[in-house]
Amino acid sequence: MRCCIGVELGGHSIGAVMTSLDTPGPPAARMSVPPVLVTAPGMGTLMGAQAEQFIASGVGAVFRDFCGRVGDPVPVIGSDGSARLGADLVAMTVGGLLRRCAGGSDVTQLVIAHPGGWGPYETSVLHSALTCTEAEGVPTSMVSIPVAAVTAAVAAGEMSCSEAVVVADIGAHGTDVSLVTGAQNHVGQLEATSRTGDLSSVGLDHALARHVLEQVRGHLTHSDGADTAYRATVRDVVTACRRARQDLIRHTSAVVDVCLPAQRVPVRIVRAEFEALAREAINAGLSTIAHVIRQAHENGIEVSAIMLTGEVAQTPLLAELISAQWSSRVIIPSSPEWVVASGAAHIAERRARSCTIAPASPARMDVSIPQQPHSVRSRAIPPPGNPSIRHARPTGERKWTLRWGGVQVTAALVPRAVPRHG
Repeated sequence: MRCCIGVELGGHSIGAVMTSLDTPGPPAARMSVPPVLVTAPGMGTLMGAQAEQFIASGVGAVFRDFCGRVGDPVPVIGSDGSARLGADLVAMTVGGLLRRCAGGSDVTQLVIAHPGGWGPYETSVLHSALTCTEAEGVPTSMVSIPVAAVTAAVAAGEMSCSEAVVVADIGAHGTDVSLVTGAQNHVGQLEATSRTGDLSSVGLDHALARHVLEQVRGHLTHSDGADTAYRATVRDVVTACRRARQDLIRHTSAVVDVCLPAQRVPVRIVRAEFEALAREAINAGLSTIAHVIRQAHENGIEVSAIMLTGEVAQTPLLAELISAQWSSRVIIPSSPEWVVASGAAHIAERRARSCTIAPASPARMDVSIPQQPHSVRSRAIPPPGNPSIRHARPTGERKWTLRWGGVQVTAALVPRAVPRHG
């Protein structure tokens, strides 16, 4: 089966959506993993749930929160003191998602949606890092997150490609607000971008957790941040508050169970309480949207729609306040947490169909599930055990690659056929 894959590099997770070229329809598969990698002797690279389970063993190096470190010359330090560049860690995660989603399918196109603030340097560094993973040999292109989101909205019939739209992508640690303009036959000119760290899913979860902990303060024996038991209680409450916040999108109330050593204390939260806690952060997000719309008007651009992405996008108060402040219609996708990866997959599929489909050749990458996942390694030193996925090259061909930052130089020596005489 031939497939296309779209990947979103989010701050809280890295998500992938796969579509089939042979059987058009809904996505064939989708997967999301947190930015956590574990490298361990004999185990290769583990990510997502596998990594979380393996962390408890205390073996290997654990790397976290590297999505925002692409292009950063300062490496990410693992739990064992080892260092890896952020671009390599992101590339390893993308390669792992590619391996899991595609299985034995032929990946025709890969499109990666990156933050709107990226420039040519960040994209080139990631391109270079991908050549040492399972993505090597797969036609890969980059697109900004707001452009991918608008592409998905156009494909779903929620807007036309010629409209100008403000995209507010509410992530784990902040909100990116971008202006995307289109044309009659294509989507995707990123005109401006702005960011606020005041509106984020993690910030809302922590605000709700502080409120819940205040309700059970009398039941807590320790409230010292250095106390191990108290820290564990806080982590559990934050996780429970995340689920409660998501429940409050559909229901008017939710219950947070605070599990203490001696008892379980249920705390009921009504939507009005949460909205009072979230209003200040939401107003900060609205101020950023207003700034981008004002810039658009100053440049003669009429904004026709405001699009919200990220799982916080479905918060009722957010759409209510936006509709009260602006006449532009509000677009909230049915699955706002998947819309960016879906838009990237749509772009990948469109590019694959626009290319001439040639018969499969030895040079085409066959993404299969190896017995052991592989980490980023130098090509000059072949990994032990199973070989990494590579291009099939003619016998006798030799290839070298030198990578320095965002610059990559590849040289290949191909033996010339000796003509026969006689």
